[in-house]
Parts: sequence; C-alpha cells; structure tokens
Amino acid sequence: MAGEFERILEFFTLSPEERESRFLDIFEDAVEYFERFRHIMKTGEPKEKKKALEKMLMMKKALEEETQRVIQKTGLSEEQLARFANDPKNFSSEQWEVIRNTQKRLNSGVLDIKKSIAPESLKEGDEKVEEKKKVKKRPRKPKNWISS
Repeated sequence: MAGEFERILEFFTLSPEERESRFLDIFEDAVEYFERFRHIMKTGEPKEKKKALEKMLMMKKALEEETQRVIQKTGLSEEQLARFANDPKNFSSEQWEVIRNTQKRLNSGVLDIKKSIAPESLKEGDEKVEEKKKVKKRPRKPKNWISS
C-alpha cells in the first residue's frame, strides 16, 4: 500500500512530459491503492484503519492542491475543469478507456466501503423510522371544541 501511495503522490511532482508517459500507470496505482484501502476498511484493526484514513486524507489534500494549481495555471473554473476531465475528446481512446474503467472500479469500491462500515446504529435507526411510520397520531380536537 505504501508503494502505490508514494507513487501517486510523486506523480504530482513530475514534469508534464513525465506525467504523460506515466498517465496509465498512475491509474493502475490508484486502483491498487484503493483496493488495499477498501480491504483495510473492511477487515483491518482500528489502528490500521486510522492510518489508512490519514493517508487517504493526505492524498485528498494533494489532489485538491493539484486541482488549484491547474485552475490557476489554466484560468478555468473548477466546473470547467471537471467538464474538461469528463470529455472523451480531450483524451486518447486508450486513456479514456482507462479513465472510465478506473472510475467504475472506484465507484463500486466506494459503495462497498459504505456498506461495510455503516454503523449498526444507522441500521437500527432505519428500523426505528419504520416503527414510527406505523404509529398513528391521535386526532386533534377541533378549535372550537367544547369540553363537557
């Protein structure tokens, strides 16, 4: 896990030419890293989970910083950059295929993690909501009700 993590962070320090040559590799590293992260979140000890989450937050911060650098360098807004990144015309067919496959695998993994780490209290809470729906409310007295 450490190897992929280091290679992913190193990617942000590469020149544009080096990034181009390592484009496909970085996606594979990201998927491998995320698969290991998912495994740790499902089966790891609390210390392992904490360490994995810390690394994921470091990666998130690096991605956010890189996004800001690209925005400043290109003059695009975050929305424009997102549209650019989601347009297959801006990538070779091989790059676009890797991007799409990676997105699918990561999205599937995210759903798996959410399912596996959902706190029991949420599951119990869902049952309580169902119970509340079954409870009927007592009817209110009309406004002009006269007590006897």
